[in-house]
Amino acid sequence: MKRNLLVFVMILSVGLITSCGDDDSDAPPRHEVGVWDLKNYATINVPSEYALRNEDRTYTLNEVNLGIEEYILNLKVDGTFDRTIGFSGILPQDDSGAWILDDDDLILDSDDFDDDEEFGIEKNEDNDLWLSIPVQFLLIRDVVLDTISQEYVDSLTNEEFEALFDPVNLDLVFLFEKEL
Repeated sequence: MKRNLLVFVMILSVGLITSCGDDDSDAPPRHEVGVWDLKNYATINVPSEYALRNEDRTYTLNEVNLGIEEYILNLKVDGTFDRTIGFSGILPQDDSGAWILDDDDLILDSDDFDDDEEFGIEKNEDNDLWLSIPVQFLLIRDVVLDTISQEYVDSLTNEEFEALFDPVNLDLVFLFEKEL
């Protein structure tokens, strides 16, 4: 009887260990996994002298001249991705490869291109996917914008108007929504 009880306990223990191992594979996929559709852009990490009108400012796809009309990114649970990027006047570009999370960076290792793409990745309250890259924008200082009128701007030559802008380093965020 003791032997039967011991065998029963051993079989039960093996069953519990096996079932605990299965729980890991049934864990929900990471936030990043899914099909993402680019909806708009935003600017973050804008230097303080330009931030009043530009920090967290959102832009529609046609407001920032990247030429992107559509960007669908599919991050798969197996660590691969595929995407389609549609540019103005050009056939959509399809791409695939592997994706890796490295701390706060998402790295896309394309099968078709030699250089990896590295994006900063942010989670947010809306559960969207925010991918950022450092860029340079031409912006006017807040203190200048506060002191000029539209009449004044209209009176400037093109050269005088262009002289109001400074090259500013900031992060451009690609704001993706998950497709259902």
